[in-house]
Amino acid sequence: MKNFFQKELFLRWAGRNKPLFSHIPYLLGQGDGYFTVGFRGVSKHILCHFSEYGTIEIRVYYQKTFYDIIREFDLSEEQTAEGRWVCGLCRDWPDPDKTEPFVEYKDREELWIKHSFEPLATWTQASFTHAAKLCLYRLPGCTWALVTEGARLKETEKRRGFFKKLPVLTVR
Repeated sequence: MKNFFQKELFLRWAGRNKPLFSHIPYLLGQGDGYFTVGFRGVSKHILCHFSEYGTIEIRVYYQKTFYDIIREFDLSEEQTAEGRWVCGLCRDWPDPDKTEPFVEYKDREELWIKHSFEPLATWTQASFTHAAKLCLYRLPGCTWALVTEGARLKETEKRRGFFKKLPVLTVR
């Protein structure tokens, strides 16, 4: 199933809302039950993976190998008996740091857009900056990555396992 609800919705919504993103998303690849998005002007090491099950992950690849998930915008959609839409993950495992109340959405599109797509776009604004660097780490048996800049970057470079710093943006 190459086409599924959130794929069609995201591609349509992102095309109509390009100014919300720091760098325009584009369809990079797709398969049965998933699709992958890249961002124009952003390192080829950073991709966004969507699955038909609601997974939305910012993934890092290095030397053609999956390296880490650095951010998630996952959603587990459910329709209430009253016909409203909710994220089952937010209901069942609330974030203790989140101060907003649990939200019920009027329709399925609004759920996906407000819960996951808009926060993804906001994240690109904060993370895809000229000063940002993609930092890679490795120790025997594990790898991880993060995007950082400024004072945090200097601290990050001193951490055990740090071995590579790459620019997040490819075009100035």
